[in-house]
Amino acid sequence: MGKKKDFLWRHQPLLDSDNAKLLDYVQNENLHPFQHKTAIIMTALSAYYLPLALYSEGNCSRETLELVFFDSVNAIANHLKYLCTVMKVDEGKVSRILYSAFGKVTAEVDNSQNLESEQTTVLDVENEVDNFDLQMWNLAGITTDSETF
Repeated sequence: MGKKKDFLWRHQPLLDSDNAKLLDYVQNENLHPFQHKTAIIMTALSAYYLPLALYSEGNCSRETLELVFFDSVNAIANHLKYLCTVMKVDEGKVSRILYSAFGKVTAEVDNSQNLESEQTTVLDVENEVDNFDLQMWNLAGITTDSETF
């Protein structure tokens, strides 16, 4: 087994702050019984920063960087879908935000289809939230070296 990186971090947000609520959520294993807090933190950090960390190191091939980047995009997209389901937010609104950030994409959303789907979305979302499988929304799978987060 190789040497391990020791990373210590101490953060003491104000008790009534959003950061304190975030850390309470991460530490409350009753809210996410299938993931330990370290896995949650590493999954989020990996999705958000792993491509940049590997890029800035300069030792990865272009192909490897792209694969890690696309894994990150996929993890973020899955998390956005999960958030839409849990928070009962129309996925079309999120799509429009992403569309405005990235410009023209190959498949444009037809507004007439959105109106039809909005009527069924409310019922579908309630059903999904009540019956979703936690493992389906698991964002793990981003890998680096021999570790899987």
